[in-house]
Amino acid sequence: MILRTYQNWTLKTVTGWLVLVVTMSFGVSSIVQTTYASKPIASQATSAVPQQEDGWTTIKTNDGVMFVWNVRGLYFTLAIKGKEIKPLNDPDHIFFNVDNMALQIQVAALSNFAADRKEKKLDDKGILVAHRDWETKYIEDLIHAKLAVRTFNTKLSNGGDALMWQFDMPAGMNDVAQKQLYLTLVAKDYVLMLNSEATATFSDADGRKFLLDTIATLKLSPTPIDVKQLSESISKGAKP
Repeated sequence: MILRTYQNWTLKTVTGWLVLVVTMSFGVSSIVQTTYASKPIASQATSAVPQQEDGWTTIKTNDGVMFVWNVRGLYFTLAIKGKEIKPLNDPDHIFFNVDNMALQIQVAALSNFAADRKEKKLDDKGILVAHRDWETKYIEDLIHAKLAVRTFNTKLSNGGDALMWQFDMPAGMNDVAQKQLYLTLVAKDYVLMLNSEATATFSDADGRKFLLDTIATLKLSPTPIDVKQLSESISKGAKP
């Protein structure tokens, strides 16, 4: 999995899939990108009742975990459903193993890749295409290979526009992940991206359904989410 960075990289095996961690070494394999809205993501709360109001955290639910994001003017929750969910123990990158399926959550500021969106009069679809092209070019430059990207225009259950895109892993890099799968949407001044993989066990159709089912639980908030209050509400059996 590729973490967008301006340093070199090395590989590390984590919970059954390969994650690229930032070190002064080399090597490339299973590709998943992470970009940042100007600086690294705040670390995850680890207390039994999460207290974090500026960053991200997870709250245990009956069918998985509730992911909570409170960073730089963007506030949302996302239900990650599964019998066994294991986060990657990394304070700066958001990866989960969900019943042996990889899930990455990424947020990128529009100013990183579409600063001229107003001049170009880009709508959400245009912004998502620009984001796809920006991410794709980064990967191609990194691995020195051209990617054949397949794109699917998607309507979410709430009627909003989303973009799904994927590519086959290049030969020699596909021992674990055979395809990389992405789902993106515009949220305020950011693009929210979910990323998973197709493997010998999970087809790309399985992966796309997993991403769609997960994004269907997205709830945006106009104000920071009170994590303690939400946690208490969930513990009392209230629907998030």
